[in-house]
Amino acid sequence: MKAKKTTNNNENTNSTTVVEKKENNRQEQKTLSEHSNLSNSSSTSNNLVKNLKVIRENIEARLKTYINLNKSNTKLKKLISISKLMEAGVYIGLPPFLWNPKMNIFIYHNKSQKKRIIDILKIIVFLNRAYNFLYDITKQGGKILFVGTHNDFIKKHIANEAKRVGEYFINQRWLGGTLTNYKTIINSINKLHRLTSLMESDEINKYPKKEQVLMNKKIVKLTKFVGGIKNMKGLPNVIITIDPILEHNAIKEARQLKIPIISIANTNANPDIIDFIIPGNTNSNRSLWLLLSILADAIAEAKKIPQVIVGKKDEEIILPEMIRQAKKTSPTKWK
Repeated sequence: MKAKKTTNNNENTNSTTVVEKKENNRQEQKTLSEHSNLSNSSSTSNNLVKNLKVIRENIEARLKTYINLNKSNTKLKKLISISKLMEAGVYIGLPPFLWNPKMNIFIYHNKSQKKRIIDILKIIVFLNRAYNFLYDITKQGGKILFVGTHNDFIKKHIANEAKRVGEYFINQRWLGGTLTNYKTIINSINKLHRLTSLMESDEINKYPKKEQVLMNKKIVKLTKFVGGIKNMKGLPNVIITIDPILEHNAIKEARQLKIPIISIANTNANPDIIDFIIPGNTNSNRSLWLLLSILADAIAEAKKIPQVIVGKKDEEIILPEMIRQAKKTSPTKWK
């Protein structure tokens, strides 16, 4: 009887300890959930910093092994740091259902990912490849055409970078036949030159005001579409695009004329139509801003113009801060 009582007592104590443990765990979970709003910012930031350090160290180790294995074939130059690439979000791809299987070699695969992750090592290697090619073409006196019709921010940046390095750009809608039917484009460029020279001369006073207004409107329209190539004599030797899907008309014409193409490509692109691909995030303005500036720096280095990104420290490189515009809400209807 004593043995039975002891066993029952042991069972009761075990059950009570289990219940106490469960209650303690619940209380701990409650306290964690209560204090999560206060401690999440510090804990998550610490975890993110640790994860970013681990990722950066991993990529740096892979870069060293890649350089050691390909010493004779590669001319890798430190164009930008890994931390800046990560800060700009260059490695962030599109959701898995939008991916192109041909971009498989540039992607990290993980079933739990909401978006595809682009291999930063591949970004560094292929960015170097495009950079070296641009440098060599510019040294030989080649003409470079920047093409980008993404949004107002990228349009302005493409125009500024092309002007900075003394090259050409198209940042408005691509006119059909800009490359393949260049003779018609030359006619509109010549018309732009005639009208601008007329507006600047004294002969414009001979025309009535209505005709002057019409001429001014024509100049604005022509500069919008061909102003970036008005001084380009002949076809370009290389074109740089920000997205092969968005700029498919430009790429199609360049391929017909066998003009080399440098393009930033997201995980939904077809790499077969690009000669010098740079895998990267085409949905982020900061990513496009950084990569376009690095490509422009290749031309600047060849022309011995001061560079903006390459050769600078991380503290000196300030990425643009993008402000999300709030959605316009429809006015409330009063009854």
